[in-house]
Amino acid sequence: MSARDHFDMLGVIGAAVAALCCLGIPAILSVVAALGLRFLINDVVLAPLLVISLALVVWGLARGYNRHRNRLPVAIAVAASVALVAASLVWPSRPVAYASIGALVIASFANVVALHRSDV
Repeated sequence: MSARDHFDMLGVIGAAVAALCCLGIPAILSVVAALGLRFLINDVVLAPLLVISLALVVWGLARGYNRHRNRLPVAIAVAASVALVAASLVWPSRPVAYASIGALVIASFANVVALHRSDV
């Protein structure tokens, strides 16, 4: 497996940070501000960042699907992406956002497992 097989993981990290910033989680906001990225703490910037990160997740998992033909990781990621956008931007809900981020992590892990099984 090469580094380009892990674009979905990069997207999960970006989506998690963007969603948690949208929801105003103090720990994330503090880290972002401490890194000098205070301009990111604005929904006008975070909304496109969230959507781009989620598109990267789905694209990375779709690339994995082309190799292992297991639809489950992509299906989980699409459902979690829709829920995360809704929970972050439309109807703010921390529990739904946390569950969606967890589902994205699970989908990414399932993709890695499926890629390893298909390479054997």
